[in-house]
Amino acid sequence: MIKIALIGCGSWSYTIIKEVEKHKNFKLISIVCRKNNFLYENIKIYKNIEQMLAENSLDCIYVAADPNVNLQVTHLSKKYKIPLILEKPLANSYLESLEIGMIAEKNNMIIYPNLTNYFSESFVRFRKLTEENFDSIRQIIIYEGNIGPFRKKIHPIWDWGFHSISFLFLLFGNKEFLNPINKEIKLNNKLGKGIVAKFNFNIDKNIFVKVITGNLFKKKIRKIKIILENNDYIENDMILHNLYFNKLKIFSNNKTPISSLLDSFSHAVKDNNYETSKRLIEASGKTIKFLEKFYKC
Repeated sequence: MIKIALIGCGSWSYTIIKEVEKHKNFKLISIVCRKNNFLYENIKIYKNIEQMLAENSLDCIYVAADPNVNLQVTHLSKKYKIPLILEKPLANSYLESLEIGMIAEKNNMIIYPNLTNYFSESFVRFRKLTEENFDSIRQIIIYEGNIGPFRKKIHPIWDWGFHSISFLFLLFGNKEFLNPINKEIKLNNKLGKGIVAKFNFNIDKNIFVKVITGNLFKKKIRKIKIILENNDYIENDMILHNLYFNKLKIFSNNKTPISSLLDSFSHAVKDNNYETSKRLIEASGKTIKFLEKFYKC
């Protein structure tokens, strides 16, 4: 069994805990949480990351806290060369993402940015279909958003657009992303200040990309549609985890995306395989650099 610790105790952390505990390859050893009233049966709770690292023999760590702590955790873990899963967007700036990448490379550390949908079974098939039809792609349309979250000084593109744009860099990383233009609508509602942003850009000169994202959608949505030259399209619904060709559903997930991420991560840890780690860190860094042109994280 792979001994894993969790950093973070918010609502997202409970989802991670459940996924880790039911996964056959992992055993949850400890949790870092600064809430005074947080308890979890038979698991030791720490308030200090350094103390947790010093007192436990760990195989890896899952960071499900604010990305502000990612660089700190990476620095603290390099002494032990502990593999990490880090919450998106990996870092608060492109320079910090480069630093995380350099630490990983210099210290032979496996670091997975928490791009769960990249490992989703439907997304893997979607990526394969996209690659098979690469020369026929005419347009890419992305819709991602919900009602909230409303976070002060953080644009919703960092909550909703990061998964899909990072996927574009994973798929088209050797291409140029040209002529980015953004427009946004700002509105107030009873929950807070909302934003819907629209991004247009080109990948090289022949693929037009439109991204619509924000925290003022009528309902939660996360879809990517690849439109081909003959007007056929491939669509991935990352909420339902269904894959469509035109309107026909051709695949649906058997596992949750987190379970699929843990599958890949466990193999990387056991085999000391750094390839996926390097690819995800690079794509995350490029995504941060691209989005920083418009909004600081």
